[in-house]
Amino acid sequence: MFSGSRAARADVATCVQSHAEGQREAKAGRLKLAAELFASCRATEGCPDAIRAECADFHKDVEKSLPTLIFAVMDAHGADVTNVGVYSGDELLTEGLDGRPVALDPGKHHLRFVLAAGEELVKDVLVREGEKNRIVSVRLPEPVGPKPVVEASAPSSAAASRPRLPAGFWISTGVGAAALASWGVFALLGHGHQSTLDDCSPNCAPDHRDDFDAMRRDYLIADISLGVAVVSAGVSTWLFLANKPASDAPSAAGRAPRISVAPRFSATGGGFVLNAETF
Repeated sequence: MFSGSRAARADVATCVQSHAEGQREAKAGRLKLAAELFASCRATEGCPDAIRAECADFHKDVEKSLPTLIFAVMDAHGADVTNVGVYSGDELLTEGLDGRPVALDPGKHHLRFVLAAGEELVKDVLVREGEKNRIVSVRLPEPVGPKPVVEASAPSSAAASRPRLPAGFWISTGVGAAALASWGVFALLGHGHQSTLDDCSPNCAPDHRDDFDAMRRDYLIADISLGVAVVSAGVSTWLFLANKPASDAPSAAGRAPRISVAPRFSATGGGFVLNAETF
């Protein structure tokens, strides 16, 4: 009889203690522990009905405020990974992922997702009171491997169709330009000597013989320079046309240009004429 009385008094003391501690834990924000204490109080046999009824009401209110999260882990390809242990700090929340919600206290949590191979992912979250079934997901990074070799892009068709001009083109062009400049200089010098002789003609003194010789020499050098310029221009033109890509060749229905170079001389100098014809 006394043992039964002691057991009844112990049950009453336990439920009263759970009733009081549950309220303290709920006010402190430790809702998981408060829910457990109120559930224990409500289920305790011999607990006064009034206290058990209050514990049931408190338990219902705490359950409404207790946040729940649904954890998800995906691999680099977006597939679900389920063999994962989830920790909040050092507290184990779940040993595996099955899509069901997990209850935890409101506040800041440093979550650790530990995979079977030992790999660990972390995520900091702020859990709000009354938040239900919030999905918290993490994704495995791409596997580290050798970077793919990026092939150099092929040059554009326009650039590929324009071959580089040969060195001979530039050499002949340079020689032609120098020869043309030489022609201009010596043609002017010869013209100057000729003007001197024209002033005294036909009664030029014998000492003007040097002017006559200088005029002939200057005109000869000018003619030679002009010939070199004409030949160089022809060579440069031929090298340029011969180096054109096949895509630039005229079609059978088109008319291809033909360029000719002809020297022209006069009593006071010389020059050359470029003619463009079609055939």
